[in-house]
Amino acid sequence: MKHLTIPLTVLSVALTGCTQYAPECGDEETTNLVKQIADREMTNQLGHGSQGIFTYTVNAIRTQSTNKETGAHTCAAQLGITATTNGVTNELPITYTVEVADNGEEFYVNVFGL
Repeated sequence: MKHLTIPLTVLSVALTGCTQYAPECGDEETTNLVKQIADREMTNQLGHGSQGIFTYTVNAIRTQSTNKETGAHTCAAQLGITATTNGVTNELPITYTVEVADNGEEFYVNVFGL
């Protein structure tokens, strides 16, 4: 069984919309952004030829803390990475934050551990 090693990096993506509070850790918008960030990082590390050969799942989602003043969440989860070529899945622990921009119209997801 081959293992995939991914160095520690931090990535973030902003999503625009009309929100005053950060979405929850397990919210579909949040987990979709986590998967997009993971895919972008995988493509950056392995090259554009690797684009689309992995699928991602965000499992065992836990809210570690919520900032009462800002509504930002600190989250932990298991990121499942499956190679579509052979069906092999690896999981790695990640943490991520979800926070609202000062304008209240965007939120940011920062992923750690990719």
